[in-house]
Amino acid sequence: MFQVLVFLRPCTLQAQQFLAARRLRNRKVRLLVAAMFCTAASTSVHAGRPMATDDAAVLDEGACQLETWTEHSPGLNTTWLNPSCNPFGATEFALGAARQQDRKDSTNNSSLISWQIKHLLRDYDAQHAGFAVATGGQHTRLSGDNEIFIKGITTLPLMGERLLAHINAGGIRQRDRQGGNYRGAWGVALDGAVGSATRASLETFGMTGTGSAARTNWQAGLRRELIPGRLQLDASIGSPFGHWSDSRIVTVGLVFVTPAFMR
Repeated sequence: MFQVLVFLRPCTLQAQQFLAARRLRNRKVRLLVAAMFCTAASTSVHAGRPMATDDAAVLDEGACQLETWTEHSPGLNTTWLNPSCNPFGATEFALGAARQQDRKDSTNNSSLISWQIKHLLRDYDAQHAGFAVATGGQHTRLSGDNEIFIKGITTLPLMGERLLAHINAGGIRQRDRQGGNYRGAWGVALDGAVGSATRASLETFGMTGTGSAARTNWQAGLRRELIPGRLQLDASIGSPFGHWSDSRIVTVGLVFVTPAFMR
């Protein structure tokens, strides 16, 4: 079984180079490590972190993922844990939690809960656009604020998969102690390869209406696969246009992806 996996997969040369560099002598260990290497290399990681704009892709069927990151702004530090799984093949479920710390007043510390369900209508490739729909929400415990959204997602290959455009459009319902309102929500991102395992993104996103919540934002991000298909390091920086000094946000995160063990 291991021999078939090692010699018939397209990553054979990479596996051989990996093993040769580490001078593993034991034959069974060599075969096991090569199989693990090939399995990891064959699993793609969709955009996700650190982009705010979603992409038309879901996890591999049966796989799960953990996104963890920290956000730092002039007023707040927030730490997120966001696990997600795809048990059925075309639908991804995510349920996240965060701890928010006010840098000036600790009595304003709070926690957040978020959720999302994303359904893939058609995956994208180097020649064809992909489409998905998603719904989700967020609840802030201290203030009692709630958000629920629904959006359509499109991913367009501009230069094959080396340069992608992601487009989101939908609506969001926001509710606090004073009442609720409905806004349109949108996002546009360019997502390009800058190396064999590194991609960079530049995006703008926002909501319709008036007030600070309706500001148009920009964000630049960078992500690198430390272990192909299994472990990603990412970072981003951005702010609402014209509000860098008081509203900038810097994030740093990791993404862990499991094998497809739920099938």
